Amino acid sequence: MLDLGVDKLQYQYLNMVLYSSEKFEVTRIARWFHVLPHVDITFKPVNATFDVTNNSYLEALGILIAVPGFWLILTLLAFLVFFLCRCCDASLKKKRKLTPLKWTLAIFALLCCSALSLGLFGNDQTHSGMKSAQTATENMEEIVMSVRNETTEIELILNKEINTDLNKLSNLFKEPIPNSTARVILQQALAYMRSNVSKGVEQLQDINNKIDHVDLNKVPGIIHKVELFRWPVTISLLCVLIFICLILLWGIVRHSRCFLIFFSVVGLMSVVLCWVLVSLYLGLCVAGSDFCLDPEPFLYKQAGSSIDTNVLAYYLHCDDSTVNPFTGSIKESTKTIDNVESTLNVVTQITSVFYPEKQVRETLDHLSTNLNTTEKTVSSMAALLNCQAMHKEYSAAMQATCIDVMEGTAYMLVSAAAAGLFFTVLIWVASHTWIHIRRKQRAHHVDEEDPFLPPSAVQTNSRRNRDTYGSMGLFPRFGIPPSQTPHFSSLNGHSSDQAYMQGHYTPPPSYHQLSGGAFVGNQGNFSQRA
Repeated sequence: MLDLGVDKLQYQYLNMVLYSSEKFEVTRIARWFHVLPHVDITFKPVNATFDVTNNSYLEALGILIAVPGFWLILTLLAFLVFFLCRCCDASLKKKRKLTPLKWTLAIFALLCCSALSLGLFGNDQTHSGMKSAQTATENMEEIVMSVRNETTEIELILNKEINTDLNKLSNLFKEPIPNSTARVILQQALAYMRSNVSKGVEQLQDINNKIDHVDLNKVPGIIHKVELFRWPVTISLLCVLIFICLILLWGIVRHSRCFLIFFSVVGLMSVVLCWVLVSLYLGLCVAGSDFCLDPEPFLYKQAGSSIDTNVLAYYLHCDDSTVNPFTGSIKESTKTIDNVESTLNVVTQITSVFYPEKQVRETLDHLSTNLNTTEKTVSSMAALLNCQAMHKEYSAAMQATCIDVMEGTAYMLVSAAAAGLFFTVLIWVASHTWIHIRRKQRAHHVDEEDPFLPPSAVQTNSRRNRDTYGSMGLFPRFGIPPSQTPHFSSLNGHSSDQAYMQGHYTPPPSYHQLSGGAFVGNQGNFSQRA
C-alpha cells in the first residue's frame, strides 16, 4: 500500500512538471491602475508597493477611493438644485411634446441595461478567477501536507521500525560464536547503522522545520467564504438595477406618471449604490495592481521569521539562480540510508554463516524492507520539494488573481461607473417627463332622476321634441285621457305637473300618429265631448 502511494505521488509530480505553465505576466489593466497617482493628504507621492501595514499607503489608497464619493456628493447637490428650480418653474403648466423625452429615456435605459450586463460578465469572470486561485492554493497546501506526512512517516520508520530491528539483532548477536572477530564486526556494524539512522532522522527534522510553519490552509477557506457571499450578492444587486430600468421602460410604454415617479425615487438610490460600488472596485483594482506588479515584499513580510527566506525565494523564483535549500538535507538522508543498506549487506553475509537461525533471517528481511520503503519515500519527498511543482501552482494562483480577477473587477468598475452616469441622466429626463403627464380626471356618476338636480340634456331634448310635435298638430299635447278629478290650476283642462310628466314619460309617436290618423280620431273624440 505504501509503494502504491509513493508511485501515485511521483506520477502527480511528473504531471506537474510536464504540464507546468509559464510564469504569469502582468496585464495592461494592472499596469494602468498601478500608474494612478499614490499621494497622501498633503499630495506628496507615496510608495506604490502593496503594503497593508503601511499607513501612508493606506492613506493614498483611501484618497483614490474617496474620488467617486466626492463625485456622488456633487451629483446629489446638482439634483437638489435641479428639483428646487423645478418647483419654482412657472412654465410647467404648458403642454409639451413628450415623444422626444420618451425616446431619450428608452435609449438610455437600454444603454444602462447593457452596462449592467457588462457587470454580470465581470462578476462571472471574477468568480472563475477566485475559484482557480482557491484550487491552486489548495494544491499548494496539499504539496506541503504531503511533504510533512512523508517526513513524519520516514521519521517513524527510522525511529521505530528500523531501531526496533537493530535492537533485536543486537540481542541475537549476544550469543557467543566461535569467531570472535566476526562478532566484533557485527557489533560495530550495528553501531554504525544506528549512527546513520540518527543522522537521517536529524536531516528529516531539519526539512520538517523549514516547512513546519508554512500554513496555506487558511487562504482557500477565506477565498471560499468571500465568494460564497460576494458572487450571489453582486448578481442580486445588478439584477435589481436591471429590473429598475425595466420598470422605467414599462412606465414609458404605459404613459404612467406613477411608474416614472417611482423610478425617480429608486433611481436616486441606484445612483448612490452605483458610486459606492465604483469606490469599492476602484480600491480593489488599485490595490490588486500594486500587489501584482510586485508581490514579493508583501509575501516576505507575511512570512516573517516563521519561514526561511531562502525557502520562500526558492519557490517564488524557481530558476537557475536560486539554490535548493533542501538539497543538502536530502543528500545526507539518502547517504545515510545507503550506508545502512551497504552495512546490512555485510551483516547478512556474516549471519548467514554464524547465525543461520530463522529469527535472524526474518529480522534482517524486515529491516531490508523498511530501508527500501524509506529510500522510495525519500525520493518521492525530494520530487515534491522540488520548486517546479510548487511554483507551477503559485504561478496559476497569481495568473488567476492578476488576470481573471483583475479584469473581472475592472469590468465591474466600468459597469458601475457607466450605470451611475446613465441613472443620473435617466432621473433628470424622467423628472422632465412625468411632471408634464396630467392626471386622469375621475368620472363622477350622476343620478338622472335626482329631483334636486336641474334637468339634463336628455330631458330638455325630450321636452323640446314634445313641444315641436304638438305645435305641428301631429298629435294632441297630452297622450292620456284627462283626469276626472278637479284641478286647482290647469292648462287646457290639465295640471302643469301632469303635463310635465306626460311630456317626459310619453313614448315617441307611432307612424299612424305621424300620418294624421290619430289626429283625426282625436278630433272626433273631442267633438263628441264638446
